[in-house]
Amino acid sequence: MSSVKSETLLDLVSADLNRECIGSDTVRVSSARYVCVVDRTETGPAVVVADTESASTTRMQAQADNAVMNPSHKWLAVHARRAVQVFNLESKEKVGSVDVAYDIVHISWASPKYLALVTEKHVYHWNPAGTSSPKKIFERHADVKEATVTGYVADASLSWLMLTLLKDDDSPAGARGVVQLYSTEKKASRVLEGHCGCFVELSLKKETCNVMCVVGNGPEGGRLFAVEMPTGKKQTTTYPKKTSSVPFTSPNERPLGIAETQGLLSVVTSAGNYFMFDLDSLQLAISEPTYTTPVAAVAIDGGFLTVDATGSVKTHHLDVLRIVNDLKASNPSFALSIAGKAGLSEADALYQQHIAVMVSKGELDEAMELALTAPNGCLRTLDTLTLFMGVPQVPGQPPTIMQYFQKIIAADKLNAEESLELAKVVLQRPNGADFLTDLSSKKKLTASEELGNKVLPTDAGLALTFYTQARCHARVLGLLVDKQQFPKALAYIKERTVADEYTPDWKEILTALAAKDATKAKDFAVLLHKDIGEAAVDPDDVAELFLERNCVEQATAYLVAILQGDKEEDSDLQTKLFEMSLLHSSAQSADSLFTQTKYTKFDSKKIADLCERAGLHTRALKLCTKAHIRGEDNLAAIQRCAVAAAGSASTWLKSITGILPPDDALAMIGALINSSTRQNAPVCADAVVHHINRLDRSKVIELFLSHKAYSALFQILAHIMPGNDEEEVHTRYIECAVRSGQVGELERITRVSEHYEPKAVLAILKEARLTDPWPWINVCHKYGLFDEMVRYLIETRNQRYIDLYLCDKAPANTPAVVSALFAERADDEMIVSLLFKVEAAPVAQVIEAAESHDKETVLVPWMQSLANSGSTDGKLLTTLAKHYVDSARHNAKEFMEAHKGQFDAKEVGGYAEGKAPEIALAAFEAGKCDADVLRLSLDRRMHRNLADYLIQRSSLELWNKALASYPDSPQDKQDLVDAILSIAIPKASDPNQVSVAVKAFTQAGMPKQLIAVLEKLVLDDTDSQFASNKYLQNLLLFTVIQAAPSDAMKYIKRMHSFDVDEIASAALKKKLYEEVLQIHKQSNQKDGSCKAMKVVLNEMNDLQRGKEMAASENKPACWKLLGEAQLKKPGMLAEALVSLSKAKDQGLTRAAVRAVKGAGDAKLYVSLVECLRATRDAPHNSDVSFLAFADTELAYALSKCEMHTELSQFLANPNLASLSQAAERCYSEGMYEAARMLFTADHNYPRLASTLLRLKQYLEAFDAAQKAASVKTWKELCFQCVNEGELRIAQMAAQYIIVMPDELDGVLDYFEKTGCVKELQALLKTGLNNERVHQGVYTALAVLNAKYDAGKLMGFLKLYAAKVNRKEVLHVCETQHLWAEARFLHACDENWDAVLKTVLDHPSPAWDHALFMEACSKATVMDHLYSGITFYLEDHPELALEVLRHVASRVNPEKVVLAVHRLGRVDCIKPWLLSVQRVNNKVVNEAINDLFIEEEDYDALRTSLQAHTNYERLSLCEKLGKHPLMEMRRVSSWLHAESGRFQVAIDQAFDDKLYRDATAYAAQSNSSAVVDALLRRFVDAGLFECFAAALYSCYEITQPDVALELAWRHKSPDIVMPYLIQVLKDLWDSRCNCSSHNRLGTPLTKTPRQDFLS
Repeated sequence: MSSVKSETLLDLVSADLNRECIGSDTVRVSSARYVCVVDRTETGPAVVVADTESASTTRMQAQADNAVMNPSHKWLAVHARRAVQVFNLESKEKVGSVDVAYDIVHISWASPKYLALVTEKHVYHWNPAGTSSPKKIFERHADVKEATVTGYVADASLSWLMLTLLKDDDSPAGARGVVQLYSTEKKASRVLEGHCGCFVELSLKKETCNVMCVVGNGPEGGRLFAVEMPTGKKQTTTYPKKTSSVPFTSPNERPLGIAETQGLLSVVTSAGNYFMFDLDSLQLAISEPTYTTPVAAVAIDGGFLTVDATGSVKTHHLDVLRIVNDLKASNPSFALSIAGKAGLSEADALYQQHIAVMVSKGELDEAMELALTAPNGCLRTLDTLTLFMGVPQVPGQPPTIMQYFQKIIAADKLNAEESLELAKVVLQRPNGADFLTDLSSKKKLTASEELGNKVLPTDAGLALTFYTQARCHARVLGLLVDKQQFPKALAYIKERTVADEYTPDWKEILTALAAKDATKAKDFAVLLHKDIGEAAVDPDDVAELFLERNCVEQATAYLVAILQGDKEEDSDLQTKLFEMSLLHSSAQSADSLFTQTKYTKFDSKKIADLCERAGLHTRALKLCTKAHIRGEDNLAAIQRCAVAAAGSASTWLKSITGILPPDDALAMIGALINSSTRQNAPVCADAVVHHINRLDRSKVIELFLSHKAYSALFQILAHIMPGNDEEEVHTRYIECAVRSGQVGELERITRVSEHYEPKAVLAILKEARLTDPWPWINVCHKYGLFDEMVRYLIETRNQRYIDLYLCDKAPANTPAVVSALFAERADDEMIVSLLFKVEAAPVAQVIEAAESHDKETVLVPWMQSLANSGSTDGKLLTTLAKHYVDSARHNAKEFMEAHKGQFDAKEVGGYAEGKAPEIALAAFEAGKCDADVLRLSLDRRMHRNLADYLIQRSSLELWNKALASYPDSPQDKQDLVDAILSIAIPKASDPNQVSVAVKAFTQAGMPKQLIAVLEKLVLDDTDSQFASNKYLQNLLLFTVIQAAPSDAMKYIKRMHSFDVDEIASAALKKKLYEEVLQIHKQSNQKDGSCKAMKVVLNEMNDLQRGKEMAASENKPACWKLLGEAQLKKPGMLAEALVSLSKAKDQGLTRAAVRAVKGAGDAKLYVSLVECLRATRDAPHNSDVSFLAFADTELAYALSKCEMHTELSQFLANPNLASLSQAAERCYSEGMYEAARMLFTADHNYPRLASTLLRLKQYLEAFDAAQKAASVKTWKELCFQCVNEGELRIAQMAAQYIIVMPDELDGVLDYFEKTGCVKELQALLKTGLNNERVHQGVYTALAVLNAKYDAGKLMGFLKLYAAKVNRKEVLHVCETQHLWAEARFLHACDENWDAVLKTVLDHPSPAWDHALFMEACSKATVMDHLYSGITFYLEDHPELALEVLRHVASRVNPEKVVLAVHRLGRVDCIKPWLLSVQRVNNKVVNEAINDLFIEEEDYDALRTSLQAHTNYERLSLCEKLGKHPLMEMRRVSSWLHAESGRFQVAIDQAFDDKLYRDATAYAAQSNSSAVVDALLRRFVDAGLFECFAAALYSCYEITQPDVALELAWRHKSPDIVMPYLIQVLKDLWDSRCNCSSHNRLGTPLTKTPRQDFLS
């Protein structure tokens, strides 16, 4: 059996992964759970993460060079060229991403936090979860910069870093392994030989050593070395450098992984070999194959996880127990060391045996050292102590046990058992306790309760120390209590209670203390509560404990002491405290307790009742209130207590009112007022005022009004009034002021208040008949009741108060008062006189009030006085203007001019329009009423007035309306225009007025008139301010171009201040090309010639004229425009190239290249060459991207023109061409010679090889492929050579392919498809000698042999079975029906179930008896065993028993019998059945019984039935009952009797005349009825001898009367007489035994029954 246990976790190929994508460069494993595969096949590109726990895969579409999972987090790191991204697969979010300056060749997790990025030159560390950029750690050593990176590891502190690489030496042996070691502390690197390594933290001599282990293989053989690396503060080495050889199977076997577990170092290789070394000595423990060829491996807990080339993910663990068992005989000490390090349960027994042997040999020092150094202290036991104590003491030396103790003390501390045994020894000596104390102070002893018990009689203090260290809390507490050290006891127990280690029964302790001293118990309970809290003991229990002993004082003191603060959770204790005080103390003391403690969480209602009984009414009231607030209905008690405590209400009423709910507070106040309104109302009012914000004011008012307490209510409302806006409050306040005679306050409140009800207040005031009318005036003024005010004052003859009111108080209300006076028909003179008195009266409102009564003429004197005094009131002036229109028109215009803009012009104009139009027009103009001016002017034909108004107004909207107002009267429109042109415009001095007029004419569609006006303004008068106006010139030209385009050239030549671009654009829209050219010609613009060129080319489409213009101008910009136009013109591409060579423009050169490509005319490339050369050589073309484009296209154009010489010269000179791009284009178009030159210059050897293949230069292609070193190139060369019959070169190329597992299948398929099978076999045989040969080559050769040369397959498999992929070869063997080979492969895989199945399915070619027997003993599918037994019974019956005996312990006998029954060959396995019958199986028993019945061996049958009772009795009885042989029927009767069917047994025996058997069965039945029936049958048959025998045999159960009756009836009394004698004897004995003893005290014995048949 192998010491390596392998388990397959996952098959990547079965998990939808192509086998082609599984290789050493695509598969990465970094933990025991995840495998990352980069899928670069046609289904990709993608990164696939396989989860070995759930056997599932996650595919992420991404272009990646490599990917690796974080060993601790579900983070996936992916890199492609210079970019790295890290994804969280759980949250599906990106953790981080970064780009570096160089291409990344390898990524690996240096730690769960940092990702290592290895580039061509440097190594970086990057934290994906952080924000910082990657940090450069070190540079790659110059010796390994060209090497291929295979791995990266770091120690735990990231102090030492190891980069593993493969360096190609260009030798047939392949690449060798090198390691670059870097120290982050010393900033130094070193290159070592080796393939992989790891860092191990090893504990030696109580120090942690950082040990580096490196393993490698080379031509000199395998080597493993381990050395300690100085790290941090530990710069001295403890672990010496060690080296060991590794027995690799071949020089090209490469170590893939190395790991340490429990001091054991494991290595796994690419050939599937597993090595284990002891790290302490580097001694090799095992070297075994795993029968797999991994491409990737990672260390896991106690082993490795590997992925092989077939996609199988496996774990490999060592069976250390088996290794130890194998080493026991040859190297027991080494086996013991491994067992100890591995922590095997058998190690303890091995160590114990070993130390016992050492002691017996007298090797005491070595035994003690072993006991100290054994792993996990497995020898530090009582057995070892007993072993040393049993050694005789040498005279002159201390006992061996003491020597052992001294060694332990010197190196370590004694454990519990050792400490106890030492104490037993030293306490017998003087000062033994001091010795133990010294050891304890040095922490050399392990305390225990037993050790404390041992020391206690000698030293109680030391015992207390041991109890404390051993956490024997009960013993510690007992000692401290005995010493009355209560604080120390509490401190000790408090610490242990917090740690949930020990909780004593404090109640029991306090009870005992209280019985001795209640005061000390109280003090201790308080201390206990303060230190530990209620977790120790319930305070209520403590209080009850004191009360039970009538210690009320101590109980009260205890509760007061522990009730710190007023807490809700202490409510019960507070209640108990006050209850005790009220019941057992005086009222004064109880009230004092309330004052002192300030507790509030007690049961208020309960304590309130007790307070009321004690006469503490105020306290009771407060407590009742408190209980009521908590939800208990206690209002009646509150009212009762309040009335009782009314004498001191001033001290408590405010607080109680503020606490109670508002309605309940008012109910209490009502009760107080009811008891004594005069006495209690003021106090109640004071309380209400204090809490008025929380009381319902309406209810308060209602309450006091119901008791007619106006003064108290006035006091309350006076407090409410400030800031109050409730109508009822203000109204009631006024009422109370009236009722209380507060006249001054009444006048004030009616004046300042805004919130009372005026009607109700007026009614109250009217009812009161006050002499002072100011409250009345205030109310009317406040609410605008001027009619009531005037009427009341007139009725009470207080008109003088009207003057006072308006003049002094409210002049703004003059209009309302005047209106009321007019309504009351007051005297007009009195009203006017009043107005002259009021200085600040609102004029407009007064006039409106007069107008409402048609009395405005009454106010004319007053209005004129105001106007003359400079008033600007609009209403006043408008009314006066209308007055002048009616009465003094000659003054109207003067009045309007004087007050222009101050009156309502529209109203006045409308008023005067029918009476005086000129006055109306003046009014409209004064108010800028445009619509009214226009309407009136049109209606009255006042054109001159309108023209002047239009110019002065300068409103474009008004202009448009005026010019559009004569649709039916052209003459009137012309008259208006003439007036504008002849009168209005010449008067205009503001350019804005002219501009508005011009715009109006333009919008009105009157271009001719506009042209005439503009020409006069711009051209005729050259000195005017409008002559050089750019806007007017533009407008004139725009108008001419639109209305008179034929005159445009004339005007263009005469003007020079217009906007060139705008006018040119307008002319261009009208297709006035010559005019446009003239505009650009006479302009001073730098790009005028270009703009003119655009017109010629784009608008006039005259390329010839454009060519002439370009030649005359000779500017690159003009040539550019011409070239661009020629490019767009079909058939002019050659001319365009000429123009563009002069333009030298980058963009058009690109367009020209595209055009030439699209034309498909090779002749154009000659012109293109000149164009490209001219453009790239232009000084202004310095754009690197364009130069690269131009050089690339030039290289291609030279190739296209077959100008190979020029191309060679071009390539020899510096250039920026993308040679690869140009070469690819040449290659795709079949220009292979040019492509060869370009690929050679580009050093693109893969493509060069492809090109040489197209040129059929195969040897040169092979040289290029060697330089390319690309698998793709080798494949292309190989396959092309196969197609062309160049098989020698094809085989040479294939040698470089087949060493790569991922590419082997392609070569195999191609050779097979082309029929080159023999060449393929020769290729593979040659490949076996390659040091880089892998499993796939062996597998492929085996598959070819299976397909085409089956006779050689078995021999090949016997040689290389361990190196082939047995799964794949097995599949081919099954397909080709090579069953012997398939059986051999199954046996190699130890798949014994498959071996059996193969043999059973194909017995002729696959059967081998010895192998079949081995498979039977190891198979796990039991059905195969049963099928195998059947097979042997049918085909090899002579060997069937041997097989059965071989598998007897594994098969189910029942199933075997059932299988054999179907064949009818049970007799063949009779010996085996007898050997397994001991299991007492029903089917086996019945099969054996059937064989005995068939053989008529009734003795053997009876023996079998007696020994093995598990069978179907009824069916067997029936079967035997019908058997012709009487002995068989006798067995059937016996079976019936054994089954309790006695009557059937008796009947069957009677029928066979077996009377003795029948009698025996009747006796066995123990049934009188059965016996009676048998006796009757005997006498009926005349068998009296049998009758007598039955009486004897069935004596105990025979009824005497039945026996006597039967004998008497058959006249045979003599036969029954002996029986009767015996019966009578027994009856006499029964009579004598009526007492339990005879007179001598000896029990009577029954007389033995006599055989009355003798």
